[in-house]
Amino acid sequence: MTPYQPHPIEKKSYEIIDGLIDLSSYPESHQEIFRRVIHTTGDINFIKGLTISDSAIDAGVNAIQNNALIWTDVTMVQTGLKRALIQQWGLESACYIHDSEAFEKAKTDQTTRAVAGLRLLAQKKIKSPLILVVGDAPTALLEAVKLTSNNELKVDLIIGIPVGFVGTEESKTALSNQSKVPYITNSGTRGGSTVAASIFNALMIWSLRQMNSSE
Repeated sequence: MTPYQPHPIEKKSYEIIDGLIDLSSYPESHQEIFRRVIHTTGDINFIKGLTISDSAIDAGVNAIQNNALIWTDVTMVQTGLKRALIQQWGLESACYIHDSEAFEKAKTDQTTRAVAGLRLLAQKKIKSPLILVVGDAPTALLEAVKLTSNNELKVDLIIGIPVGFVGTEESKTALSNQSKVPYITNSGTRGGSTVAASIFNALMIWSLRQMNSSE
């Protein structure tokens, strides 16, 4: 696998971040995620509310190395996934929010298109490892918790970083309170598609480094 080579601006940004905050007390895998989140948000305080469950890193790495399908709640998250890394890992991403079937299902079920898209995913009975990346819709995150808890959807990792004031904190609390699926989330109303995508990008980079170091 080709080692990840950061852009010079990204490399310089990381040097600046390391001068602003000491992350040495965290595992290297967590540092990878924290730096990328700080780089994405421009805010060293953002990571204070970030929670990485005990098995989240291992679950994410294993799923990525075994050709996981990456489902995103909105296209902005999907667009934010680093294309070169997605291609190098041979991963596929899916987002059904603009799918005509999701439109109809949302009307029939009287729910959001993000929830309808996730229900469509559950119906497909995906056999490959599956990672959910939610950066916008708290309704989708709540649905993910419900579907996995009811054994209607098998998921390897949930990255749940929705943003907003309606249902956002509740959805993150629901994710944190369940123990069935490894997860990465944060507290409060802050979040967003770029942050969610950056966390998955960091996982791809960490997975690449892990594979290259073992060769």
